[in-house]
Amino acid sequence: MVYKNITFRADPFSYDLLFDDRITLVGGDSGTGKTVLYEMLEDVRLTDEYKAIKLFNYKSDDFLESLKLCRDKFIVIDNADILIDDDVRRFINFEFSNQYMLFLRNCDGLNVSDKSFKVLKLKGNRITLEEEL
Repeated sequence: MVYKNITFRADPFSYDLLFDDRITLVGGDSGTGKTVLYEMLEDVRLTDEYKAIKLFNYKSDDFLESLKLCRDKFIVIDNADILIDDDVRRFINFEFSNQYMLFLRNCDGLNVSDKSFKVLKLKGNRITLEEEL
């Protein structure tokens, strides 16, 4: 795994994200903070500690070609339901050097475990990834 945890502050919130699997699917309804987290990671990835973070969303040019160039990266894909096709699923399943956090509802075709499913939780000013029940 590239990162076992990612922690940072974005006042007034602190993020404490723990990862149990190489592929993490972050689910939840609209408005639960997934895109806000994605936007926070745009700044966090500029630090030396988190420079392995690579971000993709619907604005990303040449998504599949860019993704296929990634090795030893922590790949975050926002709105993955509209971006991921069979070629992307195949790459994710078989490129083991990368770790993935996908904002995705449909896990069909991905090699995931029961530890892969998470939701963002807010308790006080602390945001965590918790197992989806």
